[in-house]
Amino acid sequence: MKTYDEELVKDRVNRFPFVKLMGMKLLSCSGGKSVIRCRVREVLKNSGGTLHGGVVGTLVDMSVATALRSVLPLTSRMTTVEYKVNLLKPVPGGVITAHGSVIRMGKTIAVGSAEIRNAGGEPVAFGSATFYILNVRSPGESPGIMVATTGRSKPVLKGES
Repeated sequence: MKTYDEELVKDRVNRFPFVKLMGMKLLSCSGGKSVIRCRVREVLKNSGGTLHGGVVGTLVDMSVATALRSVLPLTSRMTTVEYKVNLLKPVPGGVITAHGSVIRMGKTIAVGSAEIRNAGGEPVAFGSATFYILNVRSPGESPGIMVATTGRSKPVLKGES
C-alpha cells in the first residue's frame, strides 16, 4: 500500500489551475499541518484596494484541506462542508501565509483551523473548516488529490484513461 508522499501532494496541488490562478503555493503539508503562501496581486484586491475576503476564505479552506490530506489515506477523498473566516486586518499588498492544522479527525467528519499572517508575521485573519471524508477506495486505485473530471464519468488523473 502506498504511504503519504508530501512531494506528490505539493506537486499536484501546486499544478492545479485554480491554485495557480490565485497565486498560491503549498510550501509544506505533513503531520496534520500545512503552510500555503499567497502573493497579493492587483487582481485579488477589492474595490478598497486591499486583499478580497474571498481569497482569505480560500486560504482557510485550502490550508485546512492540505493539512487534512497529510493524515488521510492516499485514496480518500474529501469535500468542504463549511468554513468560517474572521478578518482581523486589511492586507494592502505583499505576501500572506496560511498555517492550517487538523483539530479533530473522525471517521467521516474532520475539523481544522487556519491562521493567516502577513509578511511581518502579524495575524490578519483566522478561520475554521469542516470536511466530509468520503469515497475511501481500495489502495490499488489512484490517489484522490486534485483530480480532473471528464463530464459525468468518474474522476481521472491526467495521463490515465
